[in-house]
Amino acid sequence: MVRGREPLIEMTLLIRELRSSDFDDILGYFYRFFDEAEKDPSFGIPIDFVKPSVGDELEWFAGMYKKMEGGDAVVMVAEIDSRVVGMCEVTRRSPGSPVSHRGDLGLAVGKDYRGKGVGAALLQETLQRCKGRFEIIELAVFTTNEAAKRIYLRCGFKTIGVRKHAVKRGDRYFDEDLMQLEI
Repeated sequence: MVRGREPLIEMTLLIRELRSSDFDDILGYFYRFFDEAEKDPSFGIPIDFVKPSVGDELEWFAGMYKKMEGGDAVVMVAEIDSRVVGMCEVTRRSPGSPVSHRGDLGLAVGKDYRGKGVGAALLQETLQRCKGRFEIIELAVFTTNEAAKRIYLRCGFKTIGVRKHAVKRGDRYFDEDLMQLEI
Protein backbone atom coordinates (compact mmCIF):
# COMPACT_ATOMS: atom_id res chain seq x y z
CA MET A 1 0.00 0.00 0.00
CA VAL A 2 1.11 3.53 -0.73
CA ARG A 3 -0.09 6.58 1.16
CA GLY A 4 -0.30 9.99 -0.50
CA ARG A 5 -2.65 12.94 -0.87
CA GLU A 6 -5.37 10.72 -2.24
CA PRO A 7 -7.13 8.11 -0.10
CA LEU A 8 -5.16 5.01 0.69
CA ILE A 9 -5.11 2.79 -2.39
CA GLU A 10 -4.28 -0.84 -2.85
CA MET A 11 -1.26 -1.44 -5.02
CA THR A 12 2.02 -3.25 -4.74
CA LEU A 13 4.87 -0.84 -5.26
CA LEU A 14 8.32 -2.17 -6.02
CA ILE A 15 11.32 0.17 -6.14
CA ARG A 16 14.25 -1.45 -7.93
CA GLU A 17 17.23 -0.78 -10.18
CA LEU A 18 16.71 -0.13 -13.86
CA ARG A 19 16.75 -3.21 -16.09
CA SER A 20 17.34 -3.37 -19.82
CA SER A 21 13.83 -4.82 -20.19
CA ASP A 22 12.31 -1.55 -18.85
CA PHE A 23 12.82 0.39 -22.08
CA ASP A 24 9.31 -0.03 -23.53
CA ASP A 25 7.55 1.02 -20.30
CA ILE A 26 9.81 4.04 -19.86
CA LEU A 27 9.39 5.10 -23.48
CA GLY A 28 5.61 4.85 -23.16
CA TYR A 29 5.24 7.05 -20.11
CA PHE A 30 7.91 9.48 -21.34
CA TYR A 31 6.07 10.01 -24.63
CA ARG A 32 2.88 10.81 -22.68
CA PHE A 33 4.71 13.73 -21.04
CA PHE A 34 4.66 15.56 -24.39
CA ASP A 35 0.85 15.51 -24.40
CA GLU A 36 0.81 16.79 -20.82
CA ALA A 37 3.16 19.67 -21.63
CA GLU A 38 1.04 20.60 -24.64
CA LYS A 39 -2.17 20.66 -22.58
CA ASP A 40 -0.53 22.35 -19.57
CA PRO A 41 2.55 24.46 -20.35
CA SER A 42 3.37 24.61 -16.62
CA PHE A 43 3.92 20.82 -16.62
CA GLY A 44 7.17 20.58 -14.72
CA ILE A 45 9.47 18.54 -16.93
CA PRO A 46 11.61 20.44 -19.44
CA ILE A 47 11.28 18.41 -22.62
CA ASP A 48 11.97 19.12 -26.27
CA PHE A 49 9.31 20.53 -28.57
CA VAL A 50 9.26 17.38 -30.68
CA LYS A 51 9.16 13.80 -29.43
CA PRO A 52 12.50 12.12 -29.99
CA SER A 53 12.54 9.06 -32.19
CA VAL A 54 12.50 5.59 -30.67
CA GLY A 55 16.09 5.24 -31.91
CA ASP A 56 17.15 8.42 -30.11
CA GLU A 57 15.48 7.21 -26.93
CA LEU A 58 17.12 3.81 -27.24
CA GLU A 59 20.50 5.56 -27.56
CA TRP A 60 19.72 7.65 -24.43
CA PHE A 61 18.61 4.55 -22.54
CA ALA A 62 21.74 2.59 -23.51
CA GLY A 63 23.91 5.54 -22.44
CA MET A 64 22.14 5.78 -19.09
CA TYR A 65 22.50 2.04 -18.57
CA LYS A 66 26.22 2.26 -19.37
CA LYS A 67 26.66 5.11 -16.86
CA MET A 68 24.85 3.04 -14.25
CA GLU A 69 27.06 0.02 -14.87
CA GLY A 70 30.18 2.24 -14.72
CA GLY A 71 29.22 3.74 -11.35
CA ASP A 72 28.42 7.17 -12.79
CA ALA A 73 24.66 6.91 -12.30
CA VAL A 74 22.10 5.50 -9.91
CA VAL A 75 18.87 4.68 -11.71
CA MET A 76 15.83 3.35 -9.88
CA VAL A 77 12.35 2.63 -11.17
CA ALA A 78 8.94 2.33 -9.53
CA GLU A 79 7.04 -0.72 -10.66
CA ILE A 80 3.33 -1.38 -10.10
CA ASP A 81 1.56 -4.42 -11.52
CA SER A 82 4.74 -5.39 -13.42
CA ARG A 83 4.88 -2.00 -15.21
CA VAL A 84 7.34 0.81 -14.73
CA VAL A 85 5.42 3.93 -13.67
CA GLY A 86 8.27 6.17 -12.59
CA MET A 87 12.00 6.64 -12.72
CA CYS A 88 14.58 8.52 -10.67
CA GLU A 89 18.16 8.91 -11.77
CA VAL A 90 21.23 10.63 -10.43
CA THR A 91 24.02 11.08 -12.95
CA ARG A 92 27.55 12.10 -12.12
CA ARG A 93 28.67 15.50 -13.33
CA SER A 94 31.73 15.30 -15.56
CA PRO A 95 33.27 12.02 -14.35
CA GLY A 96 36.94 12.41 -13.46
CA SER A 97 36.71 16.19 -13.06
CA PRO A 98 36.75 18.39 -9.95
CA VAL A 99 32.90 18.40 -9.99
CA SER A 100 32.46 14.62 -10.20
CA HIS A 101 31.43 14.42 -6.54
CA ARG A 102 28.12 16.03 -7.59
CA GLY A 103 25.16 14.32 -9.19
CA ASP A 104 22.19 15.70 -11.10
CA LEU A 105 18.82 14.26 -10.13
CA GLY A 106 15.83 13.69 -12.39
CA LEU A 107 12.52 12.29 -11.16
CA ALA A 108 9.41 11.52 -13.19
CA VAL A 109 6.24 9.62 -12.35
CA GLY A 110 3.42 8.77 -14.73
CA LYS A 111 0.31 10.94 -14.37
CA ASP A 112 -1.94 8.21 -12.96
CA TYR A 113 0.48 7.56 -10.09
CA ARG A 114 1.26 11.09 -8.93
CA GLY A 115 0.06 12.14 -5.50
CA LYS A 116 0.06 8.56 -4.24
CA GLY A 117 3.52 8.43 -2.63
CA VAL A 118 5.25 6.79 -5.59
CA GLY A 119 7.62 9.70 -6.25
CA ALA A 120 8.54 10.05 -2.56
CA ALA A 121 9.30 6.32 -2.23
CA LEU A 122 11.30 6.35 -5.46
CA LEU A 123 13.31 9.41 -4.38
CA GLN A 124 14.06 8.04 -0.91
CA GLU A 125 15.39 4.74 -2.26
CA THR A 126 17.45 6.50 -4.93
CA LEU A 127 19.04 8.78 -2.33
CA GLN A 128 19.87 5.77 -0.15
CA ARG A 129 21.65 4.15 -3.09
CA CYS A 130 23.60 7.37 -3.74
CA LYS A 131 25.27 7.34 -0.32
CA GLY A 132 28.96 6.62 -0.73
CA ARG A 133 28.81 7.33 -4.46
CA PHE A 134 28.01 11.05 -4.47
CA GLU A 135 28.56 13.84 -1.96
CA ILE A 136 26.08 16.37 -3.31
CA ILE A 137 22.85 15.84 -5.24
CA GLU A 138 21.45 18.76 -7.23
CA LEU A 139 18.23 19.33 -9.12
CA ALA A 140 16.14 21.98 -10.81
CA VAL A 141 12.35 22.06 -10.37
CA PHE A 142 9.76 24.46 -11.79
CA THR A 143 9.03 27.07 -9.13
CA THR A 144 5.34 26.39 -9.72
CA ASN A 145 5.66 22.64 -9.00
CA GLU A 146 4.71 22.78 -5.32
CA ALA A 147 4.05 19.04 -4.99
CA ALA A 148 7.55 18.11 -6.18
CA LYS A 149 9.19 20.79 -4.07
CA ARG A 150 7.43 19.45 -0.94
CA ILE A 151 8.85 15.98 -1.61
CA TYR A 152 12.36 17.37 -2.12
CA LEU A 153 12.19 19.50 1.03
CA ARG A 154 10.97 16.51 3.10
CA CYS A 155 14.02 14.57 1.88
CA GLY A 156 16.35 17.34 3.05
CA PHE A 157 16.98 19.34 -0.12
CA LYS A 158 17.56 23.07 0.31
CA THR A 159 16.77 25.76 -2.23
CA ILE A 160 20.03 27.44 -3.22
CA GLY A 161 18.83 29.74 -5.99
CA VAL A 162 16.42 30.43 -8.81
CA ARG A 163 17.10 30.16 -12.52
CA LYS A 164 14.91 32.84 -14.11
CA HIS A 165 13.17 32.09 -17.41
CA ALA A 166 14.72 28.62 -17.45
CA VAL A 167 12.11 27.11 -19.77
CA LYS A 168 10.09 28.79 -22.50
CA ARG A 169 6.92 27.21 -23.84
CA GLY A 170 5.11 29.29 -26.40
CA ASP A 171 5.25 32.84 -25.09
CA ARG A 172 5.45 31.80 -21.41
CA TYR A 173 8.59 31.50 -19.31
CA PHE A 174 8.98 29.26 -16.28
CA ASP A 175 11.51 29.74 -13.52
CA GLU A 176 13.29 26.84 -11.82
CA ASP A 177 14.27 26.51 -8.18
CA LEU A 178 17.76 25.09 -7.84
CA MET A 179 17.98 22.64 -4.96
CA GLN A 180 20.82 20.74 -3.34
CA LEU A 181 21.31 17.95 -0.82
CA GLU A 182 24.56 16.95 0.86
CA ILE A 183 24.60 13.22 1.54
